[in-house]
Amino acid sequence: MKLRLHGTPAECAAGADRLHRTPGLHVQDESRPYPDRSGELVRVYLTVDLDPTSHDQLSQPASTTGGSKR
Repeated sequence: MKLRLHGTPAECAAGADRLHRTPGLHVQDESRPYPDRSGELVRVYLTVDLDPTSHDQLSQPASTTGGSKR
């Protein structure tokens, strides 16, 4: 999927960095910052896909740990 970040260069860099570190999200490509018509803002495009192994882990019910039933 394509994601577009829109903001100041610092905001877009911080947002892209967080997306790179988001579990279950794989960033395949990141564009250079394109200047917006307003002058101070930029657009950055990311191509991402969801990691199917991470999705499987998220959809599994939480395991219960020991303890006796009373």
